[in-house]
Amino acid sequence: MQLSIYTKNPHVKAISHLLAKNPATVYERQVKGHAVRFVYHKMTDDELHASIFVTPDSLALVKENEAFDITHYINDREFAVSTIFLSLIRSALGTALNGKPKEEYITYASMEFPFTFEFGPISSSLSDEEIQNLWEPLGYDVTFDTMTAAKRARFLTLSNNITLKMALQQIFILIPVMDDYKHYFIDEAERERLQHYGQGWLENHPMRDFIYKKALRFKQLFFNEENEQKVEKPSLNTHRYETIARAVAAFKPKTVIDMGAGEGKLSMLLAQMNTISKLYSVDPSNHALAKMEKRFADKQFATTPIIKWGSLYYEDKEFTEADVFILCEVIEHIDEERLPQIMQLITQNYTPKHLIITTPNAEYNTVYKLEDMRHDDHRFEWDRKQFEAWCIAVAPNYDLQFEGIGSVHEQYGAPTQMCIMTRRDSHAI
Repeated sequence: MQLSIYTKNPHVKAISHLLAKNPATVYERQVKGHAVRFVYHKMTDDELHASIFVTPDSLALVKENEAFDITHYINDREFAVSTIFLSLIRSALGTALNGKPKEEYITYASMEFPFTFEFGPISSSLSDEEIQNLWEPLGYDVTFDTMTAAKRARFLTLSNNITLKMALQQIFILIPVMDDYKHYFIDEAERERLQHYGQGWLENHPMRDFIYKKALRFKQLFFNEENEQKVEKPSLNTHRYETIARAVAAFKPKTVIDMGAGEGKLSMLLAQMNTISKLYSVDPSNHALAKMEKRFADKQFATTPIIKWGSLYYEDKEFTEADVFILCEVIEHIDEERLPQIMQLITQNYTPKHLIITTPNAEYNTVYKLEDMRHDDHRFEWDRKQFEAWCIAVAPNYDLQFEGIGSVHEQYGAPTQMCIMTRRDSHAI
Protein backbone atom coordinates (compact mmCIF):
# COMPACT_ATOMS: atom_id res chain seq x y z
CA MET A 1 0.00 0.00 0.00
CA GLN A 2 1.41 3.36 -1.03
CA LEU A 3 0.76 7.03 -1.70
CA SER A 4 2.85 8.90 -4.29
CA ILE A 5 3.20 12.67 -4.72
CA TYR A 6 4.37 14.39 -7.90
CA THR A 7 4.69 18.05 -8.91
CA LYS A 8 6.65 20.22 -11.27
CA ASN A 9 7.15 23.79 -10.06
CA PRO A 10 10.03 26.25 -9.45
CA HIS A 11 9.42 26.02 -5.69
CA VAL A 12 9.43 22.23 -5.30
CA LYS A 13 12.38 22.23 -2.90
CA ALA A 14 10.19 24.02 -0.39
CA ILE A 15 7.79 21.06 -0.51
CA SER A 16 10.42 18.82 1.06
CA HIS A 17 10.29 21.17 4.05
CA LEU A 18 6.50 21.03 4.10
CA LEU A 19 6.86 17.24 4.22
CA ALA A 20 9.68 17.54 6.78
CA LYS A 21 11.63 14.86 4.90
CA ASN A 22 15.23 15.16 3.71
CA PRO A 23 15.57 14.24 0.01
CA ALA A 24 19.09 12.90 0.65
CA THR A 25 17.93 10.17 3.03
CA VAL A 26 15.28 7.46 3.20
CA TYR A 27 12.81 7.93 6.03
CA GLU A 28 12.11 4.58 7.66
CA ARG A 29 10.22 3.81 10.87
CA GLN A 30 8.58 0.80 12.49
CA VAL A 31 4.96 1.56 13.40
CA LYS A 32 3.07 -1.18 15.23
CA GLY A 33 5.32 -3.79 13.65
CA HIS A 34 5.00 -2.45 10.09
CA ALA A 35 7.75 -0.75 8.08
CA VAL A 36 6.83 2.79 6.99
CA ARG A 37 9.15 4.36 4.40
CA PHE A 38 9.23 7.72 2.64
CA VAL A 39 11.49 8.01 -0.39
CA TYR A 40 12.19 10.59 -3.10
CA HIS A 41 12.27 9.04 -6.56
CA LYS A 42 13.21 12.38 -8.10
CA MET A 43 14.21 15.74 -6.66
CA THR A 44 15.48 18.53 -8.91
CA ASP A 45 15.18 22.30 -8.92
CA ASP A 46 11.71 22.11 -10.41
CA GLU A 47 10.46 18.52 -10.13
CA LEU A 48 9.55 16.30 -7.19
CA HIS A 49 8.36 12.70 -7.12
CA ALA A 50 8.09 10.98 -3.71
CA SER A 51 6.25 8.03 -2.19
CA ILE A 52 5.28 6.90 1.25
CA PHE A 53 4.55 3.20 1.50
CA VAL A 54 3.99 0.52 4.11
CA THR A 55 5.53 -2.93 4.07
CA PRO A 56 3.10 -4.76 6.32
CA ASP A 57 3.83 -7.56 8.72
CA SER A 58 0.75 -9.74 8.40
CA LEU A 59 1.28 -11.16 11.88
CA ALA A 60 1.54 -7.66 13.34
CA LEU A 61 -2.03 -7.02 12.22
CA VAL A 62 -3.17 -9.30 15.04
CA LYS A 63 -0.40 -8.93 17.59
CA GLU A 64 1.29 -6.11 19.51
CA ASN A 65 -1.46 -3.67 20.56
CA GLU A 66 -4.24 -5.99 19.45
CA ALA A 67 -2.69 -9.16 20.83
CA PHE A 68 -5.66 -10.02 22.99
CA ASP A 69 -8.37 -8.39 20.90
CA ILE A 70 -11.19 -10.92 20.63
CA THR A 71 -12.54 -9.30 17.44
CA HIS A 72 -9.61 -9.59 15.03
CA TYR A 73 -9.72 -11.71 11.92
CA ILE A 74 -7.79 -12.13 8.69
CA ASN A 75 -8.80 -10.10 5.62
CA ASP A 76 -7.29 -7.99 2.81
CA ARG A 77 -5.98 -5.29 5.14
CA GLU A 78 -2.30 -6.00 4.56
CA PHE A 79 -2.66 -5.12 0.88
CA ALA A 80 -5.26 -2.34 0.60
CA VAL A 81 -4.92 1.40 1.08
CA SER A 82 -7.30 1.73 4.00
CA THR A 83 -7.84 3.23 7.43
CA ILE A 84 -5.01 1.01 8.69
CA PHE A 85 -2.66 2.49 6.07
CA LEU A 86 -3.65 6.03 7.08
CA SER A 87 -3.12 5.34 10.76
CA LEU A 88 0.39 4.04 10.02
CA ILE A 89 1.48 7.00 7.88
CA ARG A 90 -0.26 9.76 9.88
CA SER A 91 2.74 10.47 12.07
CA ALA A 92 5.17 10.59 9.13
CA LEU A 93 2.97 13.13 7.35
CA GLY A 94 1.98 15.06 10.47
CA THR A 95 3.84 18.26 9.60
CA ALA A 96 2.29 18.42 6.13
CA LEU A 97 -1.20 17.45 7.35
CA ASN A 98 -1.21 20.27 9.89
CA GLY A 99 0.52 22.79 7.59
CA LYS A 100 3.08 23.69 10.23
CA PRO A 101 6.62 23.54 8.78
CA LYS A 102 9.53 25.55 10.13
CA GLU A 103 8.75 29.25 10.30
CA GLU A 104 10.86 30.21 7.26
CA TYR A 105 8.71 27.90 5.06
CA ILE A 106 5.30 28.72 6.48
CA THR A 107 4.29 30.82 3.43
CA TYR A 108 4.62 27.74 1.22
CA ALA A 109 2.03 25.90 3.33
CA SER A 110 -0.67 28.15 1.83
CA MET A 111 0.75 28.03 -1.71
CA GLU A 112 -1.02 25.96 -4.37
CA PHE A 113 1.03 23.52 -6.47
CA PRO A 114 0.06 21.40 -9.51
CA PHE A 115 0.04 18.10 -7.60
CA THR A 116 -0.58 14.58 -8.84
CA PHE A 117 -1.33 11.95 -6.21
CA GLU A 118 -1.41 8.23 -6.84
CA PHE A 119 -2.52 5.64 -4.30
CA GLY A 120 -3.77 2.10 -4.12
CA PRO A 121 -4.87 -0.50 -4.28
CA ILE A 122 -8.17 0.67 -2.85
CA SER A 123 -10.79 -1.98 -2.06
CA SER A 124 -14.18 -0.34 -2.54
CA SER A 125 -17.72 -1.27 -3.47
CA LEU A 126 -18.23 2.23 -4.91
CA SER A 127 -18.47 2.58 -8.67
CA ASP A 128 -16.01 4.67 -10.69
CA GLU A 129 -18.70 7.31 -11.06
CA GLU A 130 -19.35 7.47 -7.30
CA ILE A 131 -15.62 7.84 -6.63
CA GLN A 132 -15.37 10.57 -9.27
CA ASN A 133 -18.25 12.38 -7.57
CA LEU A 134 -16.21 12.46 -4.36
CA TRP A 135 -13.12 14.04 -5.94
CA GLU A 136 -14.16 16.05 -9.00
CA PRO A 137 -16.15 18.71 -7.07
CA LEU A 138 -12.88 19.48 -5.26
CA GLY A 139 -11.15 20.22 -8.56
CA TYR A 140 -9.41 16.88 -9.15
CA ASP A 141 -9.00 15.08 -12.44
CA VAL A 142 -9.52 11.41 -11.62
CA THR A 143 -8.22 8.39 -13.51
CA PHE A 144 -8.36 4.70 -12.58
CA ASP A 145 -6.09 1.76 -13.13
CA THR A 146 -8.28 -1.28 -12.56
CA MET A 147 -6.62 -4.54 -11.53
CA THR A 148 -9.59 -6.87 -12.12
CA ALA A 149 -12.77 -6.86 -14.18
CA ALA A 150 -14.78 -6.70 -10.96
CA LYS A 151 -13.05 -3.39 -10.09
CA ARG A 152 -12.66 -4.42 -6.47
CA ALA A 153 -9.02 -3.31 -6.47
CA ARG A 154 -8.17 -0.02 -8.16
CA PHE A 155 -5.32 2.48 -8.22
CA LEU A 156 -6.37 6.14 -8.32
CA THR A 157 -4.52 9.07 -9.88
CA LEU A 158 -5.67 12.53 -8.76
CA SER A 159 -4.44 15.80 -10.26
CA ASN A 160 -5.25 19.25 -8.87
CA ASN A 161 -3.79 22.70 -8.29
CA ILE A 162 -4.02 22.75 -4.50
CA THR A 163 -2.08 23.24 -1.27
CA LEU A 164 -0.32 20.16 0.09
CA LYS A 165 -2.11 20.49 3.43
CA MET A 166 -5.59 20.63 1.89
CA ALA A 167 -4.89 17.73 -0.48
CA LEU A 168 -3.60 15.44 2.26
CA GLN A 169 -6.51 16.28 4.56
CA GLN A 170 -8.96 15.47 1.77
CA ILE A 171 -7.15 12.19 1.12
CA PHE A 172 -7.29 11.31 4.82
CA ILE A 173 -11.05 11.89 4.88
CA LEU A 174 -12.06 10.37 1.55
CA ILE A 175 -10.00 7.16 1.62
CA PRO A 176 -12.05 5.93 4.63
CA VAL A 177 -15.21 6.93 2.74
CA MET A 178 -14.18 4.77 -0.22
CA ASP A 179 -12.89 1.95 1.95
CA ASP A 180 -15.32 -0.84 2.80
CA TYR A 181 -13.88 -1.45 6.27
CA LYS A 182 -12.82 0.56 9.30
CA HIS A 183 -10.42 -1.12 11.69
CA TYR A 184 -11.29 1.08 14.66
CA PHE A 185 -14.36 2.10 16.61
CA ILE A 186 -16.02 5.34 15.53
CA ASP A 187 -16.06 7.78 18.43
CA GLU A 188 -15.90 11.49 19.26
CA ALA A 189 -12.25 11.65 18.17
CA GLU A 190 -13.26 10.60 14.66
CA ARG A 191 -15.91 13.30 14.56
CA GLU A 192 -13.38 15.92 15.65
CA ARG A 193 -10.90 14.72 13.02
CA LEU A 194 -13.55 15.01 10.33
CA GLN A 195 -14.38 18.55 11.41
CA HIS A 196 -10.71 19.56 11.53
CA TYR A 197 -9.63 18.06 8.21
CA GLY A 198 -12.88 19.06 6.48
CA GLN A 199 -12.69 22.72 7.42
CA GLY A 200 -13.08 24.99 4.40
CA TRP A 201 -14.33 22.43 1.87
CA LEU A 202 -16.43 19.62 3.32
CA GLU A 203 -19.39 21.77 4.37
CA ASN A 204 -20.00 22.80 0.74
CA HIS A 205 -19.31 19.43 -0.90
CA PRO A 206 -22.32 18.19 -2.94
CA MET A 207 -21.72 14.69 -1.52
CA ARG A 208 -21.46 16.02 2.02
CA ASP A 209 -24.22 13.86 3.54
CA PHE A 210 -22.86 10.74 1.84
CA ILE A 211 -19.37 11.50 3.19
CA TYR A 212 -20.68 11.99 6.72
CA LYS A 213 -22.68 8.78 6.56
CA LYS A 214 -19.79 6.70 5.27
CA ALA A 215 -17.21 8.29 7.57
CA LEU A 216 -19.25 8.33 10.78
CA ARG A 217 -22.31 6.19 10.01
CA PHE A 218 -24.43 8.71 11.97
CA LYS A 219 -25.44 11.86 10.09
CA GLN A 220 -27.40 12.98 13.17
CA LEU A 221 -24.15 13.57 15.04
CA PHE A 222 -23.69 16.61 12.81
CA PHE A 223 -27.02 17.81 11.50
CA ASN A 224 -30.49 18.69 12.57
CA GLU A 225 -32.82 17.14 9.97
CA GLU A 226 -34.98 20.27 9.72
CA ASN A 227 -32.36 22.90 8.96
CA GLU A 228 -29.19 20.83 8.38
CA GLN A 229 -27.27 23.09 10.76
CA LYS A 230 -24.55 21.90 13.09
CA VAL A 231 -26.00 21.38 16.55
CA GLU A 232 -24.30 21.07 19.88
CA LYS A 233 -25.81 18.22 21.85
CA PRO A 234 -24.49 15.30 23.85
CA SER A 235 -23.49 12.33 21.73
CA LEU A 236 -25.31 9.03 22.02
CA ASN A 237 -22.19 7.60 23.68
CA THR A 238 -22.34 10.28 26.37
CA HIS A 239 -26.07 9.72 26.90
CA ARG A 240 -25.48 5.97 27.15
CA TYR A 241 -22.69 6.31 29.73
CA GLU A 242 -24.71 8.75 31.84
CA THR A 243 -27.77 6.48 31.80
CA ILE A 244 -25.71 3.47 32.88
CA ALA A 245 -24.00 5.50 35.59
CA ARG A 246 -27.37 6.60 37.01
CA ALA A 247 -28.56 2.99 37.07
CA VAL A 248 -25.39 1.87 38.86
CA ALA A 249 -25.61 4.71 41.39
CA ALA A 250 -29.12 3.60 42.38
CA PHE A 251 -27.72 0.23 43.51
CA LYS A 252 -25.03 1.78 45.76
CA PRO A 253 -22.64 -1.05 44.83
CA LYS A 254 -19.29 -1.86 46.38
CA THR A 255 -17.81 -3.87 43.49
CA VAL A 256 -18.38 -3.02 39.82
CA ILE A 257 -17.00 -4.72 36.70
CA ASP A 258 -16.91 -2.58 33.53
CA MET A 259 -16.25 -5.36 31.00
CA GLY A 260 -15.15 -4.18 27.56
CA ALA A 261 -14.34 -0.77 29.00
CA GLY A 262 -12.59 0.45 25.83
CA GLU A 263 -10.98 3.83 26.41
CA GLY A 264 -12.50 4.04 29.90
CA LYS A 265 -15.09 6.79 29.42
CA LEU A 266 -17.82 4.95 31.34
CA SER A 267 -15.33 3.99 34.05
CA MET A 268 -14.48 7.68 34.45
CA LEU A 269 -18.08 8.37 35.49
CA LEU A 270 -18.31 5.32 37.73
CA ALA A 271 -15.05 6.24 39.47
CA GLN A 272 -16.74 9.36 40.91
CA MET A 273 -19.11 7.24 43.05
CA ASN A 274 -17.93 7.04 46.64
CA THR A 275 -20.05 3.95 47.34
CA ILE A 276 -17.80 1.85 45.08
CA SER A 277 -14.76 0.33 46.77
CA LYS A 278 -13.56 -1.75 43.78
CA LEU A 279 -14.02 -0.73 40.15
CA TYR A 280 -12.50 -3.03 37.51
CA SER A 281 -12.00 -1.49 34.06
CA VAL A 282 -11.50 -4.56 31.87
CA ASP A 283 -10.72 -4.98 28.18
CA PRO A 284 -9.16 -7.69 25.96
CA SER A 285 -7.19 -5.12 23.93
CA ASN A 286 -3.77 -3.92 25.11
CA HIS A 287 -4.30 -0.83 22.98
CA ALA A 288 -7.46 0.03 24.93
CA LEU A 289 -5.71 -0.62 28.25
CA ALA A 290 -2.95 1.81 27.29
CA LYS A 291 -5.57 4.46 26.42
CA MET A 292 -7.24 3.92 29.79
CA GLU A 293 -3.95 4.39 31.61
CA LYS A 294 -3.42 7.67 29.79
CA ARG A 295 -7.01 8.82 30.41
CA PHE A 296 -6.90 8.00 34.13
CA ALA A 297 -3.42 9.47 34.74
CA ASP A 298 -3.32 12.34 37.26
CA LYS A 299 -7.11 12.31 37.71
CA GLN A 300 -8.81 12.55 41.09
CA PHE A 301 -11.30 9.75 41.73
CA ALA A 302 -13.49 8.69 44.60
CA THR A 303 -12.40 5.17 43.61
CA THR A 304 -9.40 4.68 41.33
CA PRO A 305 -10.28 2.19 38.55
CA ILE A 306 -8.32 -1.06 38.50
CA ILE A 307 -7.18 -1.45 34.88
CA LYS A 308 -7.13 -5.12 34.01
CA TRP A 309 -6.80 -7.33 30.97
CA GLY A 310 -9.74 -9.69 30.70
CA SER A 311 -11.91 -11.54 28.23
CA LEU A 312 -15.36 -13.06 28.35
CA TYR A 313 -13.78 -16.24 27.01
CA TYR A 314 -11.72 -16.80 30.17
CA GLU A 315 -12.94 -17.04 33.75
CA ASP A 316 -11.43 -14.67 36.30
CA LYS A 317 -12.24 -15.48 39.95
CA GLU A 318 -11.83 -11.81 40.90
CA PHE A 319 -15.09 -11.07 39.10
CA THR A 320 -17.18 -13.47 41.20
CA GLU A 321 -20.11 -12.07 43.20
CA ALA A 322 -19.71 -8.50 41.97
CA ASP A 323 -22.54 -6.13 42.83
CA VAL A 324 -22.77 -4.83 39.26
CA PHE A 325 -21.41 -6.33 36.03
CA ILE A 326 -21.64 -4.13 32.90
CA LEU A 327 -21.56 -5.06 29.21
CA CYS A 328 -21.85 -1.71 27.43
CA GLU A 329 -22.02 -2.22 23.64
CA VAL A 330 -20.11 -5.52 23.89
CA ILE A 331 -22.36 -8.43 22.93
CA GLU A 332 -22.86 -7.31 19.31
CA HIS A 333 -19.11 -7.77 18.72
CA ILE A 334 -19.34 -11.47 19.60
CA ASP A 335 -20.59 -14.27 17.35
CA GLU A 336 -24.15 -15.17 18.35
CA GLU A 337 -23.38 -18.85 18.80
CA ARG A 338 -20.78 -17.98 21.48
CA LEU A 339 -23.13 -15.81 23.55
CA PRO A 340 -24.79 -18.65 25.53
CA GLN A 341 -21.41 -19.80 26.83
CA ILE A 342 -20.51 -16.26 27.81
CA MET A 343 -23.81 -15.64 29.57
CA GLN A 344 -23.45 -18.93 31.42
CA LEU A 345 -20.05 -17.76 32.68
CA ILE A 346 -21.55 -14.50 33.91
CA THR A 347 -24.86 -15.66 35.39
CA GLN A 348 -23.78 -19.04 36.80
CA ASN A 349 -20.10 -18.56 37.65
CA TYR A 350 -19.76 -14.85 38.38
CA THR A 351 -23.38 -14.49 39.58
CA PRO A 352 -23.41 -10.67 39.85
CA LYS A 353 -26.27 -9.13 41.79
CA HIS A 354 -26.99 -6.83 38.85
CA LEU A 355 -26.06 -7.20 35.21
CA ILE A 356 -26.45 -4.23 32.84
CA ILE A 357 -26.35 -4.87 29.08
CA THR A 358 -26.68 -2.33 26.27
CA THR A 359 -26.71 -3.01 22.55
CA PRO A 360 -27.87 -1.20 19.37
CA ASN A 361 -31.55 -1.30 18.45
CA ALA A 362 -31.55 -2.52 14.85
CA GLU A 363 -34.95 -0.94 14.19
CA TYR A 364 -33.46 2.53 14.69
CA ASN A 365 -31.06 2.02 11.79
CA THR A 366 -33.95 3.10 9.57
CA VAL A 367 -33.84 6.53 11.24
CA TYR A 368 -30.08 6.69 10.55
CA LYS A 369 -30.84 5.68 6.94
CA LEU A 370 -28.46 2.75 7.28
CA GLU A 371 -28.82 -0.21 4.98
CA ASP A 372 -26.46 -2.35 7.02
CA MET A 373 -25.17 -2.50 10.59
CA ARG A 374 -23.71 0.46 12.48
CA HIS A 375 -20.18 -0.86 12.67
CA ASP A 376 -18.26 -3.21 10.41
CA ASP A 377 -17.24 -5.35 13.38
CA HIS A 378 -20.80 -5.97 14.61
CA ARG A 379 -21.65 -9.64 14.25
CA PHE A 380 -25.37 -8.92 14.60
CA GLU A 381 -27.82 -6.21 15.63
CA TRP A 382 -31.17 -7.09 17.21
CA ASP A 383 -34.53 -5.39 17.23
CA ARG A 384 -36.28 -4.91 20.57
CA LYS A 385 -38.26 -8.16 20.46
CA GLN A 386 -35.14 -10.18 19.67
CA PHE A 387 -33.16 -8.56 22.47
CA GLU A 388 -35.92 -9.06 25.03
CA ALA A 389 -36.41 -12.71 24.04
CA TRP A 390 -32.66 -13.35 24.28
CA CYS A 391 -32.38 -11.74 27.72
CA ILE A 392 -35.28 -13.83 29.04
CA ALA A 393 -33.69 -17.02 27.68
CA VAL A 394 -30.15 -16.47 29.00
CA ALA A 395 -30.98 -15.11 32.47
CA PRO A 396 -33.73 -17.30 33.96
CA ASN A 397 -32.65 -16.49 37.54
CA TYR A 398 -32.84 -12.71 37.03
CA ASP A 399 -35.65 -10.18 36.98
CA LEU A 400 -35.42 -7.99 33.88
CA GLN A 401 -36.05 -4.30 33.27
CA PHE A 402 -35.82 -2.86 29.74
CA GLU A 403 -35.15 0.75 28.81
CA GLY A 404 -34.32 2.74 25.67
CA ILE A 405 -31.42 5.19 25.54
CA GLY A 406 -31.37 8.21 23.21
CA SER A 407 -33.98 10.10 21.22
CA VAL A 408 -37.10 7.96 20.98
CA HIS A 409 -38.79 7.48 17.61
CA GLU A 410 -42.51 6.76 17.76
CA GLN A 411 -42.21 3.68 15.55
CA TYR A 412 -38.61 2.51 15.92
CA GLY A 413 -37.89 3.23 19.58
CA ALA A 414 -34.52 4.47 20.87
CA PRO A 415 -31.13 3.94 19.19
CA THR A 416 -29.75 1.96 22.15
CA GLN A 417 -31.58 -0.67 24.17
CA MET A 418 -30.64 -1.55 27.74
CA CYS A 419 -31.56 -4.44 30.00
CA ILE A 420 -30.97 -4.28 33.76
CA MET A 421 -30.95 -7.78 35.26
CA THR A 422 -31.38 -8.25 39.00
CA ARG A 423 -30.65 -11.63 40.62
CA ARG A 424 -33.62 -13.25 42.35
CA ASP A 425 -32.44 -13.79 45.90
CA SER A 426 -32.44 -11.98 49.21
CA HIS A 427 -28.78 -10.89 48.81
CA ALA A 428 -29.42 -8.56 45.90
CA ILE A 429 -28.86 -4.95 46.94
